[in-house]
Amino acid sequence: MRLWQPESLTPRLPRARLSLEYIAPMESVEELERWFRIAGVNSLHACIGPLPETRAALVRWASDRPEHAIRSVGPHPGTYRLALMLEPLDARIWQGDKPFWGGTIGANRFRLCPPAEQGRWCQLSACDIVNLFLPVRLLDRLAQQRGEEASVSLAASPFTSDRTVFDLVRKMLDAQALAGPLASEMCDHLVSALACYLLEHYSLPSQAEASSLGGARLRRVLRHIADHLDSPLPNAGLAGLCGMSAAHFSREFHRAVGLPPHRYVLTRRLEQACNALSCGNARIADVAEAFGFHSASHFIRAFTAQYGLSPAAWRARRSNNS
Repeated sequence: MRLWQPESLTPRLPRARLSLEYIAPMESVEELERWFRIAGVNSLHACIGPLPETRAALVRWASDRPEHAIRSVGPHPGTYRLALMLEPLDARIWQGDKPFWGGTIGANRFRLCPPAEQGRWCQLSACDIVNLFLPVRLLDRLAQQRGEEASVSLAASPFTSDRTVFDLVRKMLDAQALAGPLASEMCDHLVSALACYLLEHYSLPSQAEASSLGGARLRRVLRHIADHLDSPLPNAGLAGLCGMSAAHFSREFHRAVGLPPHRYVLTRRLEQACNALSCGNARIADVAEAFGFHSASHFIRAFTAQYGLSPAAWRARRSNNS
C-alpha cells in the first residue's frame, strides 16, 4: 500500500491532461499508476492506495483547459469506479460516432461506473475529478454480511448529488492531515463506510425485489412528466396514473428509475432549463416559469445546487466556451 498526497489538497491544484482507456485491474500501485500513465498522466495530484484492508484506491487529477479531442474510457475489471466532480465540468458524451448528451456536470456530483463500462467523452472546460476504485470482492463480502446470497451489483448511475458520498470522499482526500501516520487505517474505514452506504442506497434490486412499476405504466408516468414540466406534478397525481398509493408509488418509482419522483422531476426541469438558457437570451424569470418553478429565486437556488453555478453564470460560461 502507498499513500501519497501533496502538502495541501484544499487550494486549487496545478493541472495535468488526462485521457482514459483500458489497462488492468487495480491490484497494485504499479497497475494504478500505469492506468493513468497510459492515459497521459505521469504525475498524480493525489494517489491513495491500494489500501491494506479494502484494497480500494483513490486518485485525484485535474486539467486547467478544455480538451476537445474525444477520449475513450475503457473497463476496469474487478472494480467499480466512482467519479466525483470537485468543480463544475462542461462535457459531451459520445455514443458510437455521434454525441448523445452535452451539458454541465455540477460540482460535488458523482456517478458509479460498473467494471465493464466503456464510453467516450469530450472535456469542454477545466476540471477537478476524483476517481475511487472499489473492488467487487469488497462489495460481495459486505453483501454477504447483509444476508444476500448472490453477488450484488451497484447500479450504473447518472451524475447525482449525495452529501454523504461527498463528505466521505473528501475525508479520504484529507486523511493525511486528519490522521497522520494512521491515514491508511482511516481511509480503509471510510471506504468500508462508503461501500456500506452505496450497497444500501445504490445497489440493483434482486429479481425478487424488482419494481412492480414497469412497462406501460412506467412509460405512461415518464411521458406525463415530460409533457407537463411547466405544471405542478404532485406525487399523489403521478401515483394516481398507476393506481397506486402515493407511498407505494414513491418506493416503486425510486426502485425502477433510481431517483425519487420529486428528484426525477426536478432533474428533468433543470435539464430543459439548461437547453433554454443555451439556446437564447430568455430572462431567468421566464425560464423559471416555463419549467414549473415557483419563482425565479426558487429556480436559481435549485439550479445552483445542481450545477454549482447560477443560471446567469452558467449561460455566460457556455457563451465563453462556445
